Amino acid sequence: MELVIDTLSKDIRYVEFPVGINKTYLDNVCYELDRETDTLTICSEGNFYSSLKKRAPDLINRFGLRKINILKKLSLFLSVVLFIPLILKIVSGDPASLLPLVSISGSLMFFVLASYLSEIENYCNIFRCKNCGRDFAYEEIKRPFVKIVSTYNKYEKTITSYLKCRYCNDEYIRTEIARQNSKSRSKKTDKNRKTCKGCGKDYSLVEYRYPDAHLEYHNIFRTIRHYKCVHCGYVEVRIKDDHIAINRV
Repeated sequence: MELVIDTLSKDIRYVEFPVGINKTYLDNVCYELDRETDTLTICSEGNFYSSLKKRAPDLINRFGLRKINILKKLSLFLSVVLFIPLILKIVSGDPASLLPLVSISGSLMFFVLASYLSEIENYCNIFRCKNCGRDFAYEEIKRPFVKIVSTYNKYEKTITSYLKCRYCNDEYIRTEIARQNSKSRSKKTDKNRKTCKGCGKDYSLVEYRYPDAHLEYHNIFRTIRHYKCVHCGYVEVRIKDDHIAINRV
């Protein structure tokens, strides 16, 4: 069996903050901007775990949680090992070759696989009832609430899930917080300027922060870019989601 990674589609959203507007809604998602700190907050309803509802129990029952954990760690290790040749090429200054491309593809494949197995493992732990202890007992009674906060220093994602046991009716509200160091620090604004949609002036819209790029789920890689007009204060956020699929050949 061979695993092949395909980038299926790219979903791009343009979130606009005209002068005087700090909160806006787009496709049932709330975007809020703190202009003093340049903090972006995104609030939305998350997806049910429906995609893992059948796969997770099947994989856990077939291999066991311990083997899933070992395979996850092995995949993560191989992802790091395959990334090393690219680092060596950059450090040595050797001419471009096919090796870095193969290394990147292999590293990405194992990283996505490790993320997927981590979600399977996480699903098992989440849906084990805290009261009666049965596996895969909790069911979601409404969609989770997802809050993302992006600053110059951190990228924080909070997921609040609402669960109820189908055996003992125990209700459980679970909050999961994931923090990462943000890569979206300040950057020079003298290149690649664009026309501002707010005031219409040419070369006034600048990307004032480096893009924030993170693996949101095992199959979605998100890139957030931040733009600001140097004349009128218009702000635009561009969010691109690359949807990735793992196919078995």
